[in-house]
Amino acid sequence: MNEKLLICWNSPDESLSDELYIEQLKQSFKDKKIKQLIKQAKALYKIDRPELQPPAYSFSVIHADVPMDKDSDFQPVETEGFVIYEGKGNDYKEFLIAVNTVLSLIHPSSEKCIFIIKIAAELKYLNREVGTRFINDLAEEVFLYSRKKK
Repeated sequence: MNEKLLICWNSPDESLSDELYIEQLKQSFKDKKIKQLIKQAKALYKIDRPELQPPAYSFSVIHADVPMDKDSDFQPVETEGFVIYEGKGNDYKEFLIAVNTVLSLIHPSSEKCIFIIKIAAELKYLNREVGTRFINDLAEEVFLYSRKKK
């Protein structure tokens, strides 16, 4: 079996402009180095934009079991919304670009913290080495920050 992580973005008024905006966000992070992406994520998770009406959205982290046998009766996982990331975290920069993109889309910092902690747990389950790196780079700090805010 080949598990992978999917990060999807849903909004009630999904349109081409939403997809274009997400792609523009991803592009804005592509030229950054890994250390810059981590620094950016550390800044983004603390930004709370209460003046903006939070959009109705959801994100999903899915372990999709994809069999290697092409002749199987496997039904692929149905994803809702726009796929921002799909993989195992092996390309750490690509993964951090997706994380920064989602952090830019979520309005309340409390939701951003939940997202980072949830993603860290899922990634560690999927790819222990990269998951540990992500926890050390970002998730541990976010967890401590969220505990202080309570």
